[in-house]
Amino acid sequence: MVIGYGLVTRNVLSFIDSVSDRHGYSITYVEHEKYPFNGAKKYAESNKLESFLIDDKYELTSFILKRAELGHLLIISASNNFLFPKKVVENKNIRIVNFHNALLPNLPGRNAPSWAIYNGYEKTGITWHYVDAEIDTGDIIIQKECSIYSDTKAYELVTVQMKLAGDAFMECFEKILADSVVTKKQDLDPNRKVYKSSEIPGDGMFDINDSAENIYRLLRAMDYGKNDLFPHPTTIYNGHMITVKRYKKVSSEEKMDSANKLYIPFGDGMFLMLRYDMR
Repeated sequence: MVIGYGLVTRNVLSFIDSVSDRHGYSITYVEHEKYPFNGAKKYAESNKLESFLIDDKYELTSFILKRAELGHLLIISASNNFLFPKKVVENKNIRIVNFHNALLPNLPGRNAPSWAIYNGYEKTGITWHYVDAEIDTGDIIIQKECSIYSDTKAYELVTVQMKLAGDAFMECFEKILADSVVTKKQDLDPNRKVYKSSEIPGDGMFDINDSAENIYRLLRAMDYGKNDLFPHPTTIYNGHMITVKRYKKVSSEEKMDSANKLYIPFGDGMFLMLRYDMR
C-alpha cells in the first residue's frame, strides 16, 4: 500500500509497480489528502492499479486494519501527513516505511526543508525509516545527504530531495521486502523540537533593520515558488506593514528605484531587492 501524493509518491509507485511481477505482491494506492496535481493518482489510474481516496482518518485506519487481516501489509508512506495510530503501527501484519525530508533525528515534523534553510544548515538530506508509535523516531533504513548553498530556496531544496528520495528507495527496496535491512537507531534528544505544519519560520515576519543575510535566509526558507505553502513574508517599513511579493539579490548597476521597491545593502556591491505591497 502506497499512501501520499506528489513526485516522490509517484516515483515510488512507479518503481514498485515495475518490479511487482518479480515479487508477486499486489499494489493499492491511497490518496489521503486531495492534491490538485497528484502525479501518483494519475499513475495509479493510468496503470489500472487499485486506488482509493480516503480522507477521513478513522476510515483510513479501519481500511488499513482490514487489509492487514488478509496477510502481510507493507505500507510506503511518502509525502503523507496521516499519523498512523498505535493499533496500526503495532499490528503484527503491518510494516510501515516513511520518507522524511531531513537527516533524522534532525528536524522531525513538518516542512523540514524550510527549517534547514532558516536555521542556517549547510547540509541536509533525506531519510527513509520504519514507523513506530512516535513522530519520526523509527529506525533509519537509509539516508542521503545534500548541500544547502547561500542562495538555495526552499522549492529548489525540495527538488533535490525528491530526486534523492527516489534513488534511495530504489536502493533499499529489495532489502525491505526481504526484511534484511541493517537499520540504525536514532540518537534521540528527549527535548527535541518537532515542527508542526502551523509553524512558519520567524512567524513569517522580519525586522527591516536586521542584516540582509538574515532577511534573505528567511525569505528563502519561505519560498516554495508557485506552491503557496506559506503566506508572503511581512515587515514594518516607515510605520506601515508591508508584504514582500518578490525578492532578489542584485548588483548596484541593476538597482532601479521605483515605488514599492526597497533595496537593502548586502555587501560586496550587492543589494537585496524587495518588491512589496503596503497594507
